[in-house]
Amino acid sequence: MARLFYQYNNRYMLTASIRRDGYSAFGIENPYGTFPSIALGWVFSHEDFLRSTSKWLNYGKLRLSYGINGNRDIGAYAALAQLNSGLYTYIGTNGTPYQVSQIYINVLGNSHLKWEQTAASNIGLDYTLFNNFVDGSIDYYHSVTTDLLVSRSLPRITGYGSISSNLGELQNNGFEILANFHTYNGQNFKWNSTVTFYLNRRKINHLYGDMEDVLDDNGNIIGQKEADDYTNQWFIGHDPDEIWDYEMDGVWQLGQEEEAAVFGNKPGDFRYVDQNGDDKLNQDDKIFTGYYTTPRYQLSWRNDFTLFKNWSIGFIMYAKIGQWGTYNRAANANGNYDRYTAYNIGRWTETNPTNDYARIGSTNFGNHYVNKSFLRMENFNVSYTIPKTLLKRIKVDNARISLAIRNPFVLTKWEFGDVEGGDYTLRSVNLGINVTL
Repeated sequence: MARLFYQYNNRYMLTASIRRDGYSAFGIENPYGTFPSIALGWVFSHEDFLRSTSKWLNYGKLRLSYGINGNRDIGAYAALAQLNSGLYTYIGTNGTPYQVSQIYINVLGNSHLKWEQTAASNIGLDYTLFNNFVDGSIDYYHSVTTDLLVSRSLPRITGYGSISSNLGELQNNGFEILANFHTYNGQNFKWNSTVTFYLNRRKINHLYGDMEDVLDDNGNIIGQKEADDYTNQWFIGHDPDEIWDYEMDGVWQLGQEEEAAVFGNKPGDFRYVDQNGDDKLNQDDKIFTGYYTTPRYQLSWRNDFTLFKNWSIGFIMYAKIGQWGTYNRAANANGNYDRYTAYNIGRWTETNPTNDYARIGSTNFGNHYVNKSFLRMENFNVSYTIPKTLLKRIKVDNARISLAIRNPFVLTKWEFGDVEGGDYTLRSVNLGINVTL
């Protein structure tokens, strides 16, 4: 590894580095990877032509960077063919069965397996404004990951289910904002606040390189395109977390018995749109729903207060917005739902023709998606430091009483357990007393 740093006049900075890494778990053909990077910095607030802005611009720095990183997150034997042993029974020509020991390759090796690489560029701004009232940073990044390390499925005719391989190209674009507010700094009251905002957009640029014909409405070949992976639901030009599924259209209701029967349903079952009108649901009817399983936006907000030097109050809140998750319990289709349920959830009946829940024991072909956006108060804490003038009487140096509440509340439309996973999340309350004698 080599690294160079150069600075001129506390305004202009250059950092360059290069490293070469080797990892024996990769294939014998490509155990090494070379990863360079370069970064430039300009403290523009120190320039003479910006002196007139010094009343509100205390500090400003522009950053540009580009670099390549490597990923070696694979098992120690991922590139190697692995052997297994066992007994094999066969019948001889005289009809007598025999058992013999055998050794066979049960994992296919890949001598060309190599480093996954991510080339990333970033433009950033560091700032301090209004006599140090607010400081923070703004960053935009663009990265492209190639030779992703994946377990690629193989046709069973090969004799193997999968192989560790490098494939595809994944693109990420993101935006981050950090702002620290020193809101008030008085003798008896202090308030500091930190706000962060983050978003990331992903897109698959390439997969295996397999090409397929593009047909017009009459079945004529008009071109070619790289093939998608329907098994893993990876589609070129789309986010891997974008939901590709049937479009839900409520619940089959009374009076729609004949329409529902075409799809093997009856009133009380979830209804999905037959996109091509061929009276059956299959892969051709799945669409990009516009929903994502990961957040489209993320925010956090931290606040710290000091009152009369003895009281300290703080809390942290964060939000994840724009993600969806499945809640297939709404179909009332699995288990013995006529006898028990994990939740007191709704259900469709003739007298309760809801579109949000299916009948007990329904037939369900798709997934029921619910918005999982939320705002969570992660923790809240308050503490009181007992004045030393009072402690002297009982010969105590320091004493502090504190109360901390983790997960006080969550605001969300998700009503089916904890929005971040699991049936529930505990709320904890801790009361503490710290004493120094």
